[in-house]
Amino acid sequence: MKVFIQFACICFIYMSSNVFAADSEGKFAAKGAGRKACEDFVVSFQQKDSEFLLYAGWLEGYLSAYNQFQKNNYDIAPWQTTELFLILLQRHCSENSNVKFLDATNTMIRAFYPIRLDSEGTIVKVQVGDATAYYYKEILLRAKTRLKKMGFYPKEISGDKFTDEDIKAFSNYQQKFNLKVTGLPDQNTLTTLFLKANPN
Repeated sequence: MKVFIQFACICFIYMSSNVFAADSEGKFAAKGAGRKACEDFVVSFQQKDSEFLLYAGWLEGYLSAYNQFQKNNYDIAPWQTTELFLILLQRHCSENSNVKFLDATNTMIRAFYPIRLDSEGTIVKVQVGDATAYYYKEILLRAKTRLKKMGFYPKEISGDKFTDEDIKAFSNYQQKFNLKVTGLPDQNTLTTLFLKANPN
């Protein structure tokens, strides 16, 4: 938690001090961590050094700016945490070491764009045992819809609440795909569901 508080502070600094713009060809000057090579990020990711916090802060600032200026977009990462984004970037950068961190981030954004949230949505509280999380209603509905197409729901679905039927559906899905069984639409589950699993 302490690390993510630091992330937020750094993010605020970046968002306050940098201007995000582009020329007529869509080009712009990257600042800070965005200019670094992927191989540098991978080293910082592994060592969790002070530079790693700069990457995290830059990423949150960049995503926030993207949310503000990209048309037909409210939240490019409506369920993905900064931690998940960094893990996925580390995997991508490990295979593309000469790519700039900015370009790697844009590749990730393009992958997530189809499942973005294009308008502000209602937040739904999800509780399973002692675990509590909050999700956009639209994201819950999309996740449940995909699970239903895959045969995990025998009845109608709703994004308004999270019931025992939902816990059972997510648990069965997690078990089938060798994920940790939590019954929650957690980060690993949604990543697999939206980006890897292809419902019939």
